[in-house]
Amino acid sequence: MRVVTIATGLFLAFASTSFAQPFSDPYDLLEAFYQPYFDGEFPADESEFRSSDLQALYDRDAEITPEGEMGALGFDPYVDGQDYELTDFEIGAPGIAGDYASSTVTFKNFGEPRSLTFEMVREDGGWKIDDVVSENPDNEYRLSDIFGEADAE
Repeated sequence: MRVVTIATGLFLAFASTSFAQPFSDPYDLLEAFYQPYFDGEFPADESEFRSSDLQALYDRDAEITPEGEMGALGFDPYVDGQDYELTDFEIGAPGIAGDYASSTVTFKNFGEPRSLTFEMVREDGGWKIDDVVSENPDNEYRLSDIFGEADAE
């Protein structure tokens, strides 16, 4: 009986780490999303972080991009650059209004100050990234607009 209990406990412990858990707080979502930029362990599938609308934009971009081509994103919109060396990283207190939230993430990328606003939605029992806005003077963008412009071409 004891062996069964231990085996069941181990199974549940390993199984729980392999299934994505919903993010109960927008801050936790952003903290988990940015962790790979510091430890280098990027997930093979980032869909757990994206709303269904944002994921649909990524999927559509993959669908319309010819094989071997780059697609709509010629940079990483989450670090506002092609490469990254993040310092002074901070997640602002999320503003929450019902099933919508926004938070500003600030950091320096190779010493250059950056500020991104994350728009999030509560979906499937947790928070997901729905859009990202950069108002950095040298590279203003809204992630959804980048995908929309590429789809219109």
